[in-house]
Amino acid sequence: MTARLRRLPLFARTFLLLLAALVVAYAIGMAVLLYRPPVDGIAFSELTALLSSRMPATGPDLTVYDAGQPPAPDPARYRASPFVRDLLAQWLGSDVQHVRFYHLQGPQPFSPPPRMPAGPPPMPGDGMQAPPLDGPARAPEDVGNPGTQRFPPGWRPDAPLRGDFVAAFRQADGRWRVVENTRNRASFITRLATLFLAGMLALLPLAWWFSRALAAPIREFTRAADRMGRETGAPALPLTGPSEIASAAAAFNAMQARLDRLLQERSEMAGAIAHDLRTPLARLAFRLDALPAEGRAKASADIAEMSQMIDATLEFIHDQNRLRAHESLDLRLLVESVVDNLRDIGHDVQLADGSPAPMKGDPLSLRRMVANLVDNALKYGQRARLALTAERDGYRLQVDDDGPGIDPTQEAQLFMPFVRGDASRNRATGGIGLGLASVKSTAVAHGGDVSLSNRSSGGLRASVHLPHRLT
Repeated sequence: MTARLRRLPLFARTFLLLLAALVVAYAIGMAVLLYRPPVDGIAFSELTALLSSRMPATGPDLTVYDAGQPPAPDPARYRASPFVRDLLAQWLGSDVQHVRFYHLQGPQPFSPPPRMPAGPPPMPGDGMQAPPLDGPARAPEDVGNPGTQRFPPGWRPDAPLRGDFVAAFRQADGRWRVVENTRNRASFITRLATLFLAGMLALLPLAWWFSRALAAPIREFTRAADRMGRETGAPALPLTGPSEIASAAAAFNAMQARLDRLLQERSEMAGAIAHDLRTPLARLAFRLDALPAEGRAKASADIAEMSQMIDATLEFIHDQNRLRAHESLDLRLLVESVVDNLRDIGHDVQLADGSPAPMKGDPLSLRRMVANLVDNALKYGQRARLALTAERDGYRLQVDDDGPGIDPTQEAQLFMPFVRGDASRNRATGGIGLGLASVKSTAVAHGGDVSLSNRSSGGLRASVHLPHRLT
C-alpha cells in the first residue's frame, strides 16, 4: 500500500494528505460538538429527580451529595427563593420545611423571568390552583401530580433553572440530599484545551509526513546537483516517488550523463593533443644537433618547457578524470606528513599545533592539494606557515607566505587552468598555472572551497575550507 501511494502523482498525494487532514479536523469539530458542556441550567423536573432519588449528577457543573445538616450558603452571595422552594415542595410531595433553595444574588434563576398572570388569581373552582408564593406549599388534592400545577406565564416546568444555586431536600432517614450548580467554566475550558491538544497531536504526524513527502524529493535533487557540481560520474538519481518526480529525475540523469560525456570528451581531446605534441617535440630535439651551439641551448630550454607543460597537463587531466575513493582519514596527520617531507629536504615549513581532524576524503588528492599550496608558498615567499583549525561544520587550512601577494581583482581567474598572475607571479618561478586549478578542483570535490587574500603584514594567505564529511 505504501509503495503504491508513493507512485501516485504529486497532485494526488497532496490531495489525499489534505483530505486526511480535513477528516481529522472535522472529527475534532464533531468531538467538540458532542462533548460540549450541558445547557446553562437544569430543568425543574431533572432537579426534582436528583433530589428525590439516588441518581448521580447529570452534568459536570452539578454536584450531588448527602449531608446531615441542611446547607447554609454564604448569605453574602446567596439568598433564599421562596417561590422555587414552594414549587420544589409541591413537585416532591413534601412540606416546605423539608426543602431549601438558594440562588446567587441577582435575578431570579429563571429564563425568562416568571410573570404573574394579570387580573385576580383563578378560583379553586376553576380546576386550577394559583402559583404559591410564600404561603402553603401545596394543595392536598394536587400533591404528587405536578401536571395540574399552574405556573406563571412565560415559564414552564421544563425551563432550565439558570445560574448558581443550592437545592436540598430532607430524606425519610433525616439526611439532606443536596444539589449544587456551580457553572464550572474552567472545567469546560480545560476539556476544550485537551481536545485541541489531542487534535494537534493527531495532526502532527500527518503534517510531518506531508512535509517530508514534499521535501524529500527536493532534498534529493539538491544533493544530486551538489554531487554533479563536485565530481564526474556521480550516481544517478533513483526513478522512484511520484510520477512527476520520477520524470524530473530521469531528465536530471540524462542531463548529468550528457555533461559527464562532454567533460570526458573535452579531457580526452586535451589529453590527445598534449600526447600528440610529444612526437614533433622529439623530432625537434633530434634536429637540435644541426644547430649552432649558441642557439642550441635556447631551443633545448624551450623544448624542455613545452615537455614540462605537456606532462603537467596530462597529469592534471588524469587527476580530473580519476575516480576519487573517499575514506576516513585524519587531515592533520596528512598535512603533517607533507610538512615533514618538505622539512626533511631543507624547506622552511611550519605547522601550528592543534587537535586531530577526522574526516572523509580522498587521501591522494588531498595530499596533492596541500603540496601544491605549500609549493606555491615556497616558490613565491621562500617559507610557508600552515595552520589547521576546527570550525562548526568542518576544518580550515591556512597557508601563509611572505611573497608579494596578488592583485585582488584576479583572485577568481587564478583558479582557472593555465592562468597565472603576471603582476605578482613571474615566469622565473616556473609552473604553467595548473597548481591552483588543481587545489580548487580538489576542494570543491570534497564539498569545500578555497580563497586567496593578501595579509595585512605582507604576503599571501591561501585558505581552504573542508567539511567533516561529504553529504
